[in-house]
Amino acid sequence: MQALWRAWKKNSPNLAKNFRGWGNDSAMPCNNDLNYTVSGRGWNGVGCQFQLRNATSAVWSASVGMLILPYDKIVGILPPEVSLLSNLQYLYLYNNPALSGPIPKEIGLLSNLNRVDLSSSNFTGEVPDLSNLTNLTQLDLSGNRLDGPFPTLPQSWKLEEFNISRNLFKGVIPYDAFRLVKYFLVTLDLSNNEFTCPLPKFSSSLNTLELSNNRFTCPTPNFTYLSSLTTLNLSSNLFTGLSNNMSSLKHILPQDLSVLDLSSLNISGPLPDWSFLTPGSKLSELYLDKNNLTGILNIAAFAESNISKSLKVLSLKDNMITGVLNSEEVIRAGQFKIRLKGNPYCSRTWSSQDDATWCAIYCEGLCKHRPDSNRLRNIIIFATTTSSVVVLMFVIMGLVFILRRNRKCIRALQRKIKEADINAKRFEYNELRAATKNFAPDMKLGAGAYGVVYKGILVNNVVVAVKQLFQETNKGRDDFVNEVLLIANLQHRNLVTLKGYCLHGKQTLLVYEYVDNCDLHKLLLSRQDKSPSMDKQILNWQVRLNICQGVAQGLYYLHASSQSRIIHRDIKASNILLDKNLQPKIADFGLARPMEDARSVIITQQCAGTLGYVAPEYMDHGELSDKADVYSFGVLLLEIVSGKRNRDLTMPEDEVYMPNRAWKLHKENRLLDLKDPTLLVSDEEAVEVQRVLETAVSCVQNAPEKRPSMFQVAAMLAGNASADVLPTDDHSDSNWPAGGGMEADSYSCETPLCSLHYPSRSTGLDSEDYELQIFH
Repeated sequence: MQALWRAWKKNSPNLAKNFRGWGNDSAMPCNNDLNYTVSGRGWNGVGCQFQLRNATSAVWSASVGMLILPYDKIVGILPPEVSLLSNLQYLYLYNNPALSGPIPKEIGLLSNLNRVDLSSSNFTGEVPDLSNLTNLTQLDLSGNRLDGPFPTLPQSWKLEEFNISRNLFKGVIPYDAFRLVKYFLVTLDLSNNEFTCPLPKFSSSLNTLELSNNRFTCPTPNFTYLSSLTTLNLSSNLFTGLSNNMSSLKHILPQDLSVLDLSSLNISGPLPDWSFLTPGSKLSELYLDKNNLTGILNIAAFAESNISKSLKVLSLKDNMITGVLNSEEVIRAGQFKIRLKGNPYCSRTWSSQDDATWCAIYCEGLCKHRPDSNRLRNIIIFATTTSSVVVLMFVIMGLVFILRRNRKCIRALQRKIKEADINAKRFEYNELRAATKNFAPDMKLGAGAYGVVYKGILVNNVVVAVKQLFQETNKGRDDFVNEVLLIANLQHRNLVTLKGYCLHGKQTLLVYEYVDNCDLHKLLLSRQDKSPSMDKQILNWQVRLNICQGVAQGLYYLHASSQSRIIHRDIKASNILLDKNLQPKIADFGLARPMEDARSVIITQQCAGTLGYVAPEYMDHGELSDKADVYSFGVLLLEIVSGKRNRDLTMPEDEVYMPNRAWKLHKENRLLDLKDPTLLVSDEEAVEVQRVLETAVSCVQNAPEKRPSMFQVAAMLAGNASADVLPTDDHSDSNWPAGGGMEADSYSCETPLCSLHYPSRSTGLDSEDYELQIFH
């Protein structure tokens, strides 16, 4: 136990709580006096077991039987000394994304292990030989970065659950891999790896079999020998033999199967006749999403034929279904749910309210209804026969005038965009409204000072981010067009790409590429409770360095390489989006400003940005240059390395703001004290950390002319010593607001008029995220 403590105590967070009782080097968690509970002398996460050695003299022996430390408690490796816990039965270290390195081979010596869960951590390498773990009933290694061939299973006939999903295993699974566990294995999850055909002979005792997201390309296997199987997931593979032949399923599926997922199997052809759903079938959920099935879905057939009455869910999302023959008997009775979202049927416009209602049921409310012209004509005729015909005509004339004037304005703006020959598509408003489910709250990604961002799914299943701007005046529309013209042709891997725009009445919308992870602020700086996958510990040093370098390259492109020099003006952690590979993309160009001539400085009448990131000369005097972005980027670097916000009211008054703190440590040659204490780095990486911190301090110098350019910054981050700009500025005269208890109404500045705007509580933002606007 002391070896585990030594391995984990240096970098693991919150030792006092997570490792309560572990610091006593002279004591062991379990001994033989029985004068403490089985939780083990106050050692958090340790359970003791007792064995009666001599009944006559009541001699007991005690040892560690359980080690349970899940959820972000551990930073480090699992040391080989864990094998010294010879009586260990339960090893639960799941959801520790900073628990890394290989699984020690010595774990195979713990023959008393009964349950092992190391899931959702960061283990790497091959799985060691576990064949001697003959008492094992559960083994969960899912959600790591383990690789190599299929691991050798424990020779335990007791094994009930085996899960190695979401790893990097590859190759063919040996045919007899499950020979020794064929009678008791209930759950087997091999999904999200790179296994290939042929498939092995699975245990006949299986209840759940997950094979999705692998590289199986063989004919769909026969599973009838798995008589106990109730859940089978084959999705996202390339199994063959089902296109135009789905009726063959009745010959290869076990009779008691309840849930079947055949999504993303490239199944093509007309919809099946559902004959495989025989009356004796127990299938309750059938998923055929993301295939290429065509034709008209005959729901009435489910009521008229002998098709199984057990079916509760039929999901056919994202296929090519064009129509539905409805059956009120089936749907009203609640026999089963039908899901057709993403099919051509859902994009139709219906003249009948009943048809539109049916469509809404199947397509999750994404259907259009437009009354037919005859009905509308009758309404108008009726209206004109009333005594209010004159008033009605005046109202209509006024509406027509307003609509024509608005449309004329919109056409002029659209013509201006079209003449600019930009790489941006003009979207129809109805298209974006359908994509966002009429801008539904559950599609909302976030909100800022200038608009709300929604997730949208276009009819071709492309996912986008739709930004609905607050601007409603003609000037707002002009600014919107100028923003489109400014950023539409920006093409860089570290910039979020503008895909298109929409002008509709007073509505102005921008359509961006969808970045499918989150922003840097949420991942690194958010204080709210997060799932382990959102914990900042997944940001190891190489990931953080890559983010620093990527943002630097994107900013350099804006400043020097794009067609028009652009100053972003709002570089901050929440405007750095991370994709699924944690590659950074600069977002939110709502404050971007072009530098159209060779002048290095512009005197602005309006200063906008986020407090904590705004450069002093811009805040105090309205002097705007690309060095303002450099300053903001320097603050961002400090946040990335430290893992802390740039403003900390718990610090001494002269260190509340990160730049001041960094300068103080720089003068004392203690810059590395800023490093995130949970960040494990090698000696070589420590040199890189020092270089990034020195670069950051160079960027946050008070005098803009002393700051490096983004070209120099990018070179410094890449380790180009010739580009180093050593910080020399005296930061003691910083104009940053000081004082730990600063409130909005006590903030002062040297400009004639200064206002500090906090977002409303409904935005869900912390107080540090307020927007700063200064007007001269």
